[in-house]
Amino acid sequence: MAAEVMRRLMTRCGRSSVKSCVRAGDLSEPGLTGDAQTVYDRLVDEVTWPDRIADQVYLAVMVLPVASLYNALRKRGWPQPDAVHAVKAAFLATGAPQRSLFKLMLGTDLGRRLFLRSLRPNWLWLTPSPSNEWEVTERSKTRVTIEVTRCYRWDAFRQVGTPEVASVACAFEEHMMSTSPHLRLAVSSMASGADRCRICFERQLGKSA
Repeated sequence: MAAEVMRRLMTRCGRSSVKSCVRAGDLSEPGLTGDAQTVYDRLVDEVTWPDRIADQVYLAVMVLPVASLYNALRKRGWPQPDAVHAVKAAFLATGAPQRSLFKLMLGTDLGRRLFLRSLRPNWLWLTPSPSNEWEVTERSKTRVTIEVTRCYRWDAFRQVGTPEVASVACAFEEHMMSTSPHLRLAVSSMASGADRCRICFERQLGKSA
C-alpha cells in the first residue's frame, strides 16, 4: 500500500512537471499540456519501474516528463531537431530555482572546494548501484574526474523509446553546474555517443568570486 501511495505521489509530481515545462517553454499550442499528460499516463503504465526509490523518482519527474512532451510534439508533426530543442529549452527554463541554489553554493572558493571534496563513490545516494555504476578516476585539490559506465538515465530513455532526448537531462544538470565562472565543467556522455560518460570538474585558481 505504501508503495502504491508513493507511486501516485511521484506520478502526480511528474504530470505537474509536464505542465510546468509547457508553461516555462512558452509552448502555447492549444491542448499541448493535455496531450503530453496523456502520453505520460500511458508511459507510466507501460514502463518497467525500477526497484529503488531514487530511480523511481528520477523516472517519474524527469525521464517520463521529457519523453512525454517530446512525443506529444512529434505527434503534432514537429521535426525531431525542433522537438528536441524545444523540450531542452523548456526544461532548462524550469530549473531557475535550482540554478540559483547552485550559484549560491558555488559562488565562493570555499563552496567550490567543498563541492569538489564531496565527489566520492558514495556521493549522492540518488545514483545507487547497480542502476548506475561510476567511479572517481582522478582527484586533486583543483580537479575531479568521474567516469560513468552505466547510467540509469540513459537506460531509461532508451527503454521508453526516446534516446534522442536523453541529452536533455544531461543539459539540465550541466546548466545547474555552470553558474560559476570559477568552476569549469567538461562532459562527454553516452547520450552524445560516447562509450561512457566522463565528467570533469576543475576549480580555476587565481580567480576570486
